[in-house]
Amino acid sequence: FFCRLNSQPRQSAMLSLALSPLSLSGLAPRSAVSSSRVAAPQMVQSKSMPMMEAPEHLQGMVGNVDFDPLGLSSPNNIKWMREAELKHGRMSMLAITGVMVQSAGIHLPGNADISFANADWAMAPTTLPPAAWGQVLFFIGLAEGQTSAGLFDLWLGNTEKREPGNLGWGTQFLSKDKKAADKMRLKELKNGRLAMLAIMGVAFNHVIPGALPGCMYN
Repeated sequence: FFCRLNSQPRQSAMLSLALSPLSLSGLAPRSAVSSSRVAAPQMVQSKSMPMMEAPEHLQGMVGNVDFDPLGLSSPNNIKWMREAELKHGRMSMLAITGVMVQSAGIHLPGNADISFANADWAMAPTTLPPAAWGQVLFFIGLAEGQTSAGLFDLWLGNTEKREPGNLGWGTQFLSKDKKAADKMRLKELKNGRLAMLAIMGVAFNHVIPGALPGCMYN
């Protein structure tokens, strides 16, 4: 009888010790429990399209606005994409300038075989004789050949031979200060992007009259 009485307190004491961690964890403050959890990384919103995630490989690039809704760029080909953007922007700046100059009746001195009577920018190339076209194509081929060094490497993300858009022309005018040089690069990018929209709008307005309301170049 006395053995039974002594065994009951001993069993109850062992049971209380076994359950003590559970009881203590239930009394622990919520802040202590939640602090052990790792916070999930939040999505970085795109600057231009807040409903989409900002591409990580675009961060740190000059002129980046996190705009790539179709996902065409990747960490490997982003240097190639920047090269293409700069080239299209520069050609568009030349093209829209040529449209304005041609439409104003201003032209370089020619010869008797070339007529400048027609100021229509879209039909002007058809007035060139074969010899003039040969000169144009030769110059394009020469320029493309001279600037092709390291071009394929850009597709692989390798910029050891040259940076995207760096053709070796005019680099002496860039500031030695990186911040000031990047500011000039940003201006070129913005002007090129605007020129691409401009020449595309003028071209659509020529094919579809009135497609660009208020456009003075048809």
